[in-house]
Amino acid sequence: MSAAGGMRALPYDRLVYALGSYTDAGIVPGVSEHAYTLNDARLARRMALRMAALDEIGGTIAVCGGGLTGIEAATEIAENHPALRVTLISRQRPGWMMGEKARAHVNAAFARLGVTVLANAEITKVLPGAVALAGGETVPADVCLWTAGVRAPALAAESGIAVDGSGRVLVDAALRSQSHPEIYAVGDAAAVRQAWGPIHGTCQSGMPSGAHAADCIAREMSGKKVRPFRFGYFHQPVSLGREDAVIQFVRHDDSPRHWYLRGKAAVAYKEMISRSPITMYGWVRRYPVPPGLSNGGRATRKPFMPL
Repeated sequence: MSAAGGMRALPYDRLVYALGSYTDAGIVPGVSEHAYTLNDARLARRMALRMAALDEIGGTIAVCGGGLTGIEAATEIAENHPALRVTLISRQRPGWMMGEKARAHVNAAFARLGVTVLANAEITKVLPGAVALAGGETVPADVCLWTAGVRAPALAAESGIAVDGSGRVLVDAALRSQSHPEIYAVGDAAAVRQAWGPIHGTCQSGMPSGAHAADCIAREMSGKKVRPFRFGYFHQPVSLGREDAVIQFVRHDDSPRHWYLRGKAAVAYKEMISRSPITMYGWVRRYPVPPGLSNGGRATRKPFMPL
């Protein structure tokens, strides 16, 4: 945007598209009007102030979505607002992606913190002060937090770049846009696949994909051939309030292994991981340190080739 407030074009030879994603508030009627999301710090602040006001008189909180974000939100709210009744509503068992033992620790945390879990429940509408479920049941909710569903910003589609059904840029094996190869898409904004299947957006994949795009651009500038992106998952770190956590270690395709951490050891591990981007930035400036914990091993030696 120019100083006068008008738009102007900035030419480029290569562009890295890294606009991330956001919680999709258009999945179910009423979410945009009556639910909070964590898409915006100001909206989250308003939710925090509303819950603080309810502490004095009591109230109900509905957290919609049983993924990792929903689990962390429900336990954090329950721990910090013990006077409020917190209900977690999920279409599947919360933490379905974890192994049985790690999931049992999550359930124990719910019980300890007084979180009511409604699993296998389909939300049909968010109402003022309630959440409607299939079958006609309603769950009281003075505050509704929506954590289910993800979309990428509309900018790519509006710019004529090929995207998938969630608005993510369709990329080739090197993370270049299939329709505009001068554009690299990374993180949640890219529809990335490996030989073992699609990647879902997390910081685990965002940091390595960003580093890969930078490396590819540097190689192109040097007249070298770009390399395919290789990635595998390593863990699922989940906070359960401030004093508890669980770490599910996973295979390259994010399926659970037998190994997991819980309790204080998991809290220390997650704190280390959460602080790692700053440390990693210092390392990669000096040494050829890979920004990811796994490149998928043998499973990614033959990269997925888009159709």
